[in-house]
Amino acid sequence: MSRPPKNKPSLARPEAAGDASQTELAEENRVRHAIVEAVLAHRLPPGTRLVESRLCEAFGVNRSLLRRVFVRLAGEKVIELQHNRGATIAQPGPQEMHQVFEARQLIESGIIRSLSQKATPKTLAAIRSLVAEERAAYLAGEWSNWVRLSGEYHLQVARLLGNTELEDILRSLIARTTLMIALYDSPGSNVCSFDEHIEILDALEGGDSEQACRLMSHHLHGAEVKLRRDTATPEVDLVALFSNAA
Repeated sequence: MSRPPKNKPSLARPEAAGDASQTELAEENRVRHAIVEAVLAHRLPPGTRLVESRLCEAFGVNRSLLRRVFVRLAGEKVIELQHNRGATIAQPGPQEMHQVFEARQLIESGIIRSLSQKATPKTLAAIRSLVAEERAAYLAGEWSNWVRLSGEYHLQVARLLGNTELEDILRSLIARTTLMIALYDSPGSNVCSFDEHIEILDALEGGDSEQACRLMSHHLHGAEVKLRRDTATPEVDLVALFSNAA
């Protein structure tokens, strides 16, 4: 009777599959980050069509990887995926904009009210430093950095509460607000006012939570009404835009 053949040992290193997976994830993160940064810097306006072949050429990746990035960005509402049309940068309408800002008002006013016993000059010092960076970025014309710091201000205030679930919800809303600024903002306007950021911190530090709530509500409402609609969607050369990202 013949013996059954022995299993041949695998020649692949056990960690090889893990290494490949980590490499692909790093590539996905690189492509995602580049697209998001282009949106923040107004180099990819809302409504821009993301042509797969051009992006694959620009980033030096295959369609499979790019489509995984698209799924992530669609889940984050940075892009929209439509059958027979492909991917486009999200183009939220006025009603959606109002609803997102309304959600932020409700959440952030509640956060401010809950912080009345936790905010001290010491806990607010780092946020004051962030506002100084925000002001410097705006005055230097560093648009992408200014938008990022403006959003980070609101996240840092929420972080003082120590509720990570609430922080995650707010982070998603802020990301969507950023897209709306990219769509509706007037060039050179200070939609998310850093001066108002300081006023909110002053009220918190003084223990006047109701005034801080009123200021936050006024701040977010003001950001919404400052935005204006610009329906023009210019053509974007995706290869030229991302040629250094490959």
